[in-house]
Amino acid sequence: LSKEAFDVVLMDLELPDSKGLESFLRINNAYPALPVIVLAGPHEEGLAFEAVSRGAQDYVVKGETSERTLGRVIRYAIERARLLNALRGLSLIDQLTGLYNRRGFMTLADQQVKLAIRTKRNLMLVLADVDGLKAVNDGFGHREGDLALIKTAEILKKAFRKSDVIARIGGDEFALLAIEASKDSHELLRERIRQNLEECNRAEKLRYTLSMSIGITFFEGVNPVTLAELLGLADQSLYADKSAKKSLKHA
Repeated sequence: LSKEAFDVVLMDLELPDSKGLESFLRINNAYPALPVIVLAGPHEEGLAFEAVSRGAQDYVVKGETSERTLGRVIRYAIERARLLNALRGLSLIDQLTGLYNRRGFMTLADQQVKLAIRTKRNLMLVLADVDGLKAVNDGFGHREGDLALIKTAEILKKAFRKSDVIARIGGDEFALLAIEASKDSHELLRERIRQNLEECNRAEKLRYTLSMSIGITFFEGVNPVTLAELLGLADQSLYADKSAKKSLKHA
């Protein structure tokens, strides 16, 4: 790797001279711009998923992936890495949270939606609003409000994979695009976020209860769709979640 340029690395976790995840992390840390696809055995999917969460572009299960599918995975990994590397040179980062800002999200997410249509890949778009941020700012000061946003970013990063697109797109609004998400994963995701919120509220001993409203929409990679349409559907879901909370509060 240090002597030649490569477009992508296929890394087998089962090779005798491989140390599995440790070997991947060493390569990823040394060459962060180089896309890595992990090859895993049928009983190593958990380890492969961990590699994806730590920066691998994707993983495939040996013996269960056709040549055509592998070719598509490789093309997807190269194109996505190219986009990410291009974004690193632009002002697309939210200074407070370290996530993408609105411009960064719209730029990368639009490319991912178009890519998903071409490759028939699933996407899940999530909108999240911090509940009562104005009350936190008014009651405890803007420094405490900034801390709430930072904690929210940490909670969302723990709930999603490193390969997903996570951004703060407004004052109290976050957007997340989960790549290759299964349609039935939204309830698991909501539960993961809820647990992360509970852990944060318990461990941080905040002077308020940090909570958020969630809106989710899913794209199956079949019918053409625009990012604006997905955002509209996710916004409707977010509004429904907020309305349900208000109804429960006044019940």
